[in-house]
Amino acid sequence: MKTQENGSSEESPKRSVILCVDDELIILRGLKEQLKSAFGKSYQIEAADSAELALQIVEECNQAGIHIPAILSDQVMPGIRGDEFLIRIQETNPNTKKIMLTGQASAESVGNALNKANLYRYLSKPWDSNDLLMTVKEAVRSYESDISLFELNKKLEEALLYNRDSGLPNLESLRRRLDLATEEREDSLLALIRIESTSLTTRDFGVSLYKDLMKKFLDSMKSILGNYGEIFHVYEDEVAILSKVQEEEFLPHLIAFRILLRSDYFTASGISFRINATIATAGGKKDLYYKARLALVKASQEPEFDSEAGIYSYSEKMDDQDLYKINMDLGKRLNQAIHSGNIVPYFQGIMDNQTGKVEKFECLARIVEDGKVYAPASFLYLAKSTGLLRRISPILFEKALKKFSDSTYSFSINLSETELESPSFPKWALSRMEHYGINPSRVTFEILETASFHGNPERLKVIAELKELGAKIAIDDFGVEHSNFSRLLEIQPDFIKIDGKFIQSLERNRTAFILTSAITELAHRIGAKVVAEFVSTPEELKVVRSLGIEYSQGYLIMQPSPDITPVSIKIIE
Repeated sequence: MKTQENGSSEESPKRSVILCVDDELIILRGLKEQLKSAFGKSYQIEAADSAELALQIVEECNQAGIHIPAILSDQVMPGIRGDEFLIRIQETNPNTKKIMLTGQASAESVGNALNKANLYRYLSKPWDSNDLLMTVKEAVRSYESDISLFELNKKLEEALLYNRDSGLPNLESLRRRLDLATEEREDSLLALIRIESTSLTTRDFGVSLYKDLMKKFLDSMKSILGNYGEIFHVYEDEVAILSKVQEEEFLPHLIAFRILLRSDYFTASGISFRINATIATAGGKKDLYYKARLALVKASQEPEFDSEAGIYSYSEKMDDQDLYKINMDLGKRLNQAIHSGNIVPYFQGIMDNQTGKVEKFECLARIVEDGKVYAPASFLYLAKSTGLLRRISPILFEKALKKFSDSTYSFSINLSETELESPSFPKWALSRMEHYGINPSRVTFEILETASFHGNPERLKVIAELKELGAKIAIDDFGVEHSNFSRLLEIQPDFIKIDGKFIQSLERNRTAFILTSAITELAHRIGAKVVAEFVSTPEELKVVRSLGIEYSQGYLIMQPSPDITPVSIKIIE
């Protein structure tokens, strides 16, 4: 880094920079030596005798990717004043902690820096050396903490936007991309490709071979369609391509890919496979995924309906004739289940990773009808849209309390936004727990990570009151949707349940491992215990235990059951 005679280094420092700015060279040199003595082993101390020169240094650091944790600036300088300089720094380096050192600053200039430059602290000249060093130390620590949380949140989001096996953007990426296109009113064409032979291939040859086959399929798709749109790996058996080119230009290439699938074979582990796939498309400015999925469903129900070379296109008549009818039928079934008492809790054990014993259970909603069991995915979305969720949650809670009144196990149950918005819920919950003789300390209320607290202080109040009763609070599915670490400060949970996407990727995805480790360490620092969700293999359990995670939940431990079943797993050290 090239600078004037001001004590700065001649070469760009590789370490983070603490920058001093003062037009009085004696003060500047003394300040630099003082900081160098205290921080020189870990940070590069730079000095500038004018705001103009300091701006050049900051620009060079930014271009080189060098962090600037703290800037100390005088106020009264020729040319650009200190407060003006710090305001300009705020525009380019908002995370840098800004400290004003001056004996002549007016209240107006300090206020200006506070309001527009996010001033970290003001120190009067002559300053106390210990106070100065302590201020800089805390400023640097605060900066590094902010950057660490920002980068962790960024990695967290990236892990949720890409398929862990193929590395391609996933369903969440597609949704965000479609939302952006809707906002910008862009015409797009979306094609969904569903592989029909997934379950058979996996059953007969295993997951590993299927993944190898899927990679070859995606490579072929990229070579034929990659220049015409963005490819998304939506689910294990579903791929999407979002195109901006005209339909008449894109469709022939899609048909060519369809012909290739029907006529060619893909080889994996020395075995040739022909991949059967259904392709559906939808065009326009909004709701493309919803529309393409409707066409995909229609193709499964009526393979003979209008198509061009096996490409099924969405038409508006599908909305009224199919989706509404399906939802009407499901809505009636949901009402019937509520009235007839067919909403029941199923229980899945949560195992202590040290003892290998199930110590508590999570209560999960199910509909049992004519011997069939329906999982929440088939009815909860309608329960929310109709408002019937308000009726389901109390039924589930009441039945769970009755079940556990005859045992000593603890248990957890999901808390929906309906309960969070009800100021009377804590008192009602306490009355029902007292009725069944259950101490609140046995109950954990799980808050879905999808629940939003922005602009809803009453929800935080409900959580606080539940904790005052002695109940525990858990954040469920941590790592998705609204995940950020400020939420931990708001809720102060007793448990953090790490989303299964990360747990299932621990063995083969280093990013998932790092993020899970970081979330676990952070949880422990705030006094929360950690539950790993979706633990399905002994290998995953081994990694989970190595990270110091206290509890595991998943099919390896036990599948959801209508009964409370004592379970233990032999822990091999």
